[in-house]
Formats: sequence, C-alpha cells, structure tokens
Amino acid sequence: MRTIQLEEGWQVRHEPFSCKGIEGLQTINQAIDGWLPAEEPGEIHLDLMRAGMMPDPSVSDNMPKCRWVETRSWWYRLFFELDDRFKTFERQEIVFDGLDLYAQIFLNGKMVGECADAFVPQRFDVKSFLQVGKNELVVRLTAGNELALDETPAGQNQPFRPNSAANGEIPNPMKEGDLYGHRMWPGRKWLRKPQFTYGWDWVDALPNIGIWRGVHLEGRTYAVLHDIRLDTLRQDGKVSLEMEAVVENIHPWSERPCRLEIEIYSPQGKLVCQRQYAVAALPGKNYLKDIIEVPDAQLWYPNGVGEQPLYQVKVRVMDRKGTTTDAREMTIGLRTIEIDRSPLKEGSRFCIRVNGQDVFCRGVNIGPHDAILARITDEKYERLVAEAKNAHVNMIRINGCSIYERDVFYQACDRAGIMIWHDLPLTDITYPDYDRAFCWAVQTETETAIRLLRHHPCIALWCSNNENIWFFTMINQDQSLPLDIGGHILYNQILPEVCHHLDPRRPYWVSSPAGGEDPNSEFEGNCHWWHPFFMNPDVNRRIRHEVFDECRARFVTEYGAIGPCHLDSIQEYLLPEDMKPGTKAWMMHTNTFEKETVPAAIRLHYADPENLSIPEYVQYGQMFQAIIHGHAMEALRFRKFDPEDDCQGALIWSYSDCWGETGWSILDYYLRRKASYYWFRRACQPVKVIVRQRGDRLVTRVINDTLQPLSCTVEYGWYRLDGMAKETQIKPIQLSANSMLEIAAAQLPSGEERNPRQWLYAAILRREDGSVFDQNIWTLLPHRQLELLPSQIQVVQIENGFEISSPVYCHAVHFEDHGREVLSDNWFDLLPGVPKRLIIAKGVTPGQINFQSII
Repeated sequence: MRTIQLEEGWQVRHEPFSCKGIEGLQTINQAIDGWLPAEEPGEIHLDLMRAGMMPDPSVSDNMPKCRWVETRSWWYRLFFELDDRFKTFERQEIVFDGLDLYAQIFLNGKMVGECADAFVPQRFDVKSFLQVGKNELVVRLTAGNELALDETPAGQNQPFRPNSAANGEIPNPMKEGDLYGHRMWPGRKWLRKPQFTYGWDWVDALPNIGIWRGVHLEGRTYAVLHDIRLDTLRQDGKVSLEMEAVVENIHPWSERPCRLEIEIYSPQGKLVCQRQYAVAALPGKNYLKDIIEVPDAQLWYPNGVGEQPLYQVKVRVMDRKGTTTDAREMTIGLRTIEIDRSPLKEGSRFCIRVNGQDVFCRGVNIGPHDAILARITDEKYERLVAEAKNAHVNMIRINGCSIYERDVFYQACDRAGIMIWHDLPLTDITYPDYDRAFCWAVQTETETAIRLLRHHPCIALWCSNNENIWFFTMINQDQSLPLDIGGHILYNQILPEVCHHLDPRRPYWVSSPAGGEDPNSEFEGNCHWWHPFFMNPDVNRRIRHEVFDECRARFVTEYGAIGPCHLDSIQEYLLPEDMKPGTKAWMMHTNTFEKETVPAAIRLHYADPENLSIPEYVQYGQMFQAIIHGHAMEALRFRKFDPEDDCQGALIWSYSDCWGETGWSILDYYLRRKASYYWFRRACQPVKVIVRQRGDRLVTRVINDTLQPLSCTVEYGWYRLDGMAKETQIKPIQLSANSMLEIAAAQLPSGEERNPRQWLYAAILRREDGSVFDQNIWTLLPHRQLELLPSQIQVVQIENGFEISSPVYCHAVHFEDHGREVLSDNWFDLLPGVPKRLIIAKGVTPGQINFQSII
C-alpha cells in the first residue's frame, strides 16, 4: 500500500461560468497568464488575499465585497511526477478529503468524474488515467449555486427549473426579519455544503470555494480493510468489544486467502488483546464478526464524572505471505451510552446515561469556527477543546448549520471527556426528500461520515438535523400544508436506518428539538428554550435570569444571550473609522438580536446606555451576558433529580464565533474569553451550591455530578452589602455520588423586614479544612438598584497567587487580562468578609495585578 500527498505546487485561475467540461479544460490548457499560487488544503478567498487581490472578508464591511468569486468558475491545476512502482498497484485512487462544492476533476486531459458534497471525502478510480512520469491534475470548482433549484408549491413532485444562479449570479439572501432573523438563501437546501455559508444572524454570507481538506493518491493491492466497527458491551461485570470488520478482496474474480489481525493496547501501553482471523476472501467484501473480552477494563467517562482512559487499536490485513496490504490505527474508549426516557409525574425524562450512570450534560453548542473553514488550524481546535474542558463542559453539540469537524477535534474531545451531541448537517429548512438523487446524496454522505467517526467515544448520539421538525410545525401552524413534506423521509426512514445499520450501539435522535406531540415540548424529549426567553416579544423577559425558573424542559439543547466581545477583538475586526455604533461595519458585526436587548439590559442592570463610552458599553454588555449564562445554567442544574421536575442537560448557544461580532458566544472568534466565560465556568463546576427562588422561598441545593461522595459544610443566609451584619447558619453535609441535596428554604422577606437594596442571600460551600469551595449569590434587585459602597478590595500574596477579600460586597471583580487566561478566575463577586483564592496561570508577576469592580 502507498499514499502520495498532492498538496504542493497548486495554481488557480478563474474563468466565466460557461467555461466547463472538456471544452473548458482546453481553454485552461491554452492559458498562460493569470495563474495564482494556491495552497492546499485551502480556499479561494485565502488565495486571493495572499495574492493581494482581496481584503480579509472578516474585517470591517468587506464580506459583501468578496462575494464576486461566486460569479466565476475556479480552475485549480497541479503537475506531479509518478514513478512506475505506483502503477503496479491493483487499485489506484485519488482521494479529495474535502471539495467545496461542485467539482469536475480532470487527469491528463480526461474527465475523471464530478461531485458535489463538501462534507466528506470523495474517491475516484484513476488507474486508467495515471501515467508514469509527468501528470496534470485539474479541478474545476464553483460555489455550487448552479445546482440549486427554484421553489415550487409545497408538495409538488415535479422537476424544478434551474434558477438564475446557474449563470453565476449571486443568490439574494432573505431579508432580515424572517422567522429567526436569519439572512439565508432558500436555495441552499439543495447544496451539500455547510449551510451557514449563505448567512445567519451571527455571520454574513460567504460561500466557500476550494480544495479545503487536502488531496492524495492511494495505491492498494490484494486486499484492503474496507471497514471496522468496535462497540463496547457491558454484561455480568465483563466488558467486551463487539467487532465487525469488512475485508475487501479487490481482485474481480479470484478468491484470495487473507489474515486479519487486531491488537488492543491498554491506556498504559500494554498489549491486552490480540486476535487473528483467517479469511478465505471471495471477490469483493467479506464480513467478520466476533466478541472480544477486554480484561481489567478501564471505562471512559465524561469530564467531571470520571477519567478518560483510551485504548490503542491496531488492525491490519495480510496476504498469504504475511505481507501487510492495509492497516489502520485508532484510539477507542470503553463506554456504553443510552438515552433514558423513563416516565415522570408529568412527561418523561431525557437523560444521557454513560456506563449506566446518569450524566447531567453541562455544555455548549458550536457552529463553524471560521467563515472560511480552511482557515481553522489544528492549534485552534486544540485550544477550543482545552478551553471547554477548563470551563467544566462535558458536552458539545455540533449544530446542523456546521460541518463534520476534522479528526483532531474529536481526538481532543476523546481525551478531554467531552461528549458530542452530533447533528447531521441539515438545518432550519424544508429539504426536498421527494428528490431521489438528493436523498441518495445525503444517505451516502452520512454513511461515509459515520464510518470515519464512530470509533470516537466522545460522540454520544447522532441527531438528524437542527430544528427542521420544529421549523415545519411553525410554518404550518394553520395546517394548510401537507404533513408529508419537509424532509421527513430523511429523518424518519433513511437516516435512522443508516445509523442503526452502521452504528447500532449509539443512540439516534430524530431532530433537535424533538419529543412529545409538540416537537419543542418542555415535558418530553429535548427543547430549544428560545421563545420563553431571548426571542420573546417582551424585552423585559429577555434581560432577567429569573425567567429560567419558569423552564420545565427536561433537556435544553439551545438557549442563549448576546454580549459584546472584548474591546481588543473589536479593534481587530473593525477599522478605526468603523469604531462608532451605527457605522455600516459596526452594524454588520452586531447580531440581529442585539439591537434592542443589550441596551435594555444595560439600562436595567447598570446604567443608561446612551451615556456610555464604547469601553463602558462593552463592559456592561459583557456583564449582562455573564449574569444570564451563570444564573441560567444554575437554574437548570438546580432541577437535577428533582422528583417533580427533573432536568438533565443545558447546552448554551453558543460557545465560539466564526468571525468577530457582538453575539452569542462566551469565547470569541479570536479565542478571547468574555466575562460570560467565567460565570458559565463557575456555574458548571461538577460540585456546585445553588440558590434559586421557588415561590416565596429561596431554596438552596448542592449538586454533585461526580461519582465520588463528598463531605463538606454549607453556610447559608443573609449578608448586608456593607458588611455590617450577616445572619447565616452552618450545616455539615454528606453528599452522595451523583446526587442533588436540598439544604434549606428561606422565606423571602418583605421590604419592611429587610431592605432589598441593602441585603443579599448567599450560600457558601466549604471543604472540611474550612476553605471556600464554591459560593452562590442571590440579589433581591438588579445591581443598579443596590446600595453599593465603593469597592475596598484587599489583596494578600500567597504561594502561586493571591487571596483577595473585601469588607463590603463587590460586583464583577476583575483584572484586565485582555481576554486571555492569566488568573484561575476573573469577573467574580466578593461577599463581605469571604476571601477568594486565585492562582496565577501565566504571563504576569504579582506586581502587575490590579483588581477593580465595575460598580
């Protein structure tokens, strides 16, 4: 076997849309001038930027100016040498790991084939096209607009007419103010490319074009390992792997003796299992099944629940002489996973169970990580996962607007113990499931993706789409449309069958949200909790975290709040002349939903927004988002194992951005932490004390998400903001593994009993040695209405950090870290007389630290 990378020496040029096929290739071969260097993996906007022919689309108001590339066809060319040894292989293929989108492939003057799916690798048999010596590979690419078809009346099953995009015109995005404020082109439904690229509320449209995930030649002889599946089984105290392998004899008619060998190494590197299977391989695919017991099995658990031991697996196919003809290595984790939907007093549970243990999913949603996907580096993937683990995240939902990530992302999640709720890349539109070719394309794409990714223990479930079932119910509220349109054949028939056949031990979920008679029910399945909160017509509901105490959802897979990113980031994506609210670039990088909500929130919590400088507006806007994300996560975790109102998951939208903007994320495009990152992280600690209002009482509970019992002490009660008095009780507790324990319920006082401007309620969790483990604060009024004294922050240097305290209550105490990790915590509240310890993470000396509060 042999692999030859084809990633150096590419050139690219553009031609009219009409230049295509063999006739277009002849035109290209005559072109001498106009070729630009191209990097592969890469993307055309990046090539044009490097050539000085285009500004960065993500900066200022450049993005619409960069969409002219969609009106052209782009021709990539590579010359490469091939020795005579490669031509001896029985199978010779060219593999494109990612082509976005509509591609025609030519080799040595002949068309090899065409394809139109950006999500998964594409393979072409090139044995009859390759030649010893010099070869010419040419790829014609377009954004794929010409493949989109016009709309017809709902349910009309007849061919559509090609629309104007077939001539290379730029599709007109929908106007703002549609159902979600998305700026999307409806024709995207036909294109198997990342759906966000035609615009969303959090990014402008920029359809990518390019060989965005590399290309190589593969030579194979005798037999190949076509497929292998290894799934964990737990039974009677034993842990085994259910193995299913497919060995393909690539000779067209002759049987061949083969041997399949599997070696499994423990996390400590010890060989613990070895199996060999003799295969009298008939031509084509040959199937093998076995159950392999793993001795002294070490189970994989999510972050904050347990450890993440990973086993190394080596698989190879050998010919009759013992020569390896194909091989594969992978890491796996031993774990079982299921969804518990057992009935409750009202509705049913929705709980992810790992190795038989209930897991409360503390997590985030991600869309794409860059508007130009080829720009995402391995280092960025590693940083994103590391920051998620640091924030105590144990689940990431890959939203259907995005992609199948590169393997480096899933590997990092395996190591970090971060489960993946994996939407398939279908989202927020009615898909043409009456079109057989479209359904076949989605089915083939899904089969390819599952085979590539299913060995990762991090992937918890496959979900067919984002919001499509819910979307259809909303556009069909008057029941004027037939029920059998919109993609239901894909979600209800094709995709569950694919997932069950190829990945039978991993759950399949029909959509997000789904469950119950109403797809977005709060009592069944999972819920997107938007309309009761941030998309509610009443702006006063959008700016108060107390609204989350009304939530009854069993598992919330989307909710969120908007806030500005760091001022340093704003200065990166805007030019100096853009740095004024209301400029074209400022508004382009401001989320659709920010315009009314964030100013109203600042007015409620902090100050009159019209009187603020930009730095002040950014700081207060960040703190509004922080308050929401901290308290909302606490409100949902508060209901863990509640016998009347169980909740088992909370995933915020969103974790990160694909360009700089005032938007949903807690970690911005430049990987700077917002204030909300810290509030969210504290709310996600595996062991957490939480105070929430229930009726006329303030109830204190302690949550333990770990599998270890804990002995600690809880102090709870009333604190005067000026530090002159407190009325608290202390209670030692024994906290069981994976549990919720209610500690106390305090009656809300009247204003005459206790001035709400001068008092707050808090609970403090202490270790057995008396040190503060966690705290939770409930203010009776927004911070703007509290009688706050000037901050009196006291700092004592300790080993590796500081102990910080104040005799009065201080809100949003912070050190200006420019969005980078400098201290172990930031943007926190100080209770009067309750010290907080901080560790210096990196980059500063104690003398450089200066703490401030924002009120």
